[in-house]
Amino acid sequence: MEGHTWLGALKIFELRDLGEVPLPSMIVAYEHHMGPGGIGYPEVVRPREPSIFSRIIGVVAAFDAATNERAYSRARPADEVLREFRENEAFGFDPVVVKALTNLLGIYPTGTCVILDSRELAIVHAANPDPSLVHRPVVRVLCDAEGAWLDPAPLVDLADTSDDGRHMRSIVRVTDPARYGIRVADYFA
Repeated sequence: MEGHTWLGALKIFELRDLGEVPLPSMIVAYEHHMGPGGIGYPEVVRPREPSIFSRIIGVVAAFDAATNERAYSRARPADEVLREFRENEAFGFDPVVVKALTNLLGIYPTGTCVILDSRELAIVHAANPDPSLVHRPVVRVLCDAEGAWLDPAPLVDLADTSDDGRHMRSIVRVTDPARYGIRVADYFA
């Protein structure tokens, strides 16, 4: 498993016959599991800092592995993974890269199934474009508080406030869409 870093760099090096040597790609392939000071793998003779591109790919690859089913682990909710990346320094992820990924995806990435404080069931449709409101995405409300399925399912901006300045809806928790028989892809066709 750990050999894929240097094997990948060698495979990219073989592409030199197609033109110039793709050095930046080779470096990223080699370093993407390397943390600050050379922790992680592959082992290095002298401690070094991975390039910014390697740090970006490292965070994205770990996020992808944690949020998708693998032979060795089950998929975890994206909001849980992002929170762990932010709070657990043991991963050795660049906090600026983790923050950038969180701002890009939102704390609740598109497709996340959520329960609102209004007892409605919704799917995150888009991250809020305002970084200060990253925890208040735009959602598609699928089911009302009484359990009736809505057709069409309306879009609701969780940043909307009432006249007194209170948010009209908030996310209470993330839930598994399969529990409700929801195929998330059906809402993004």
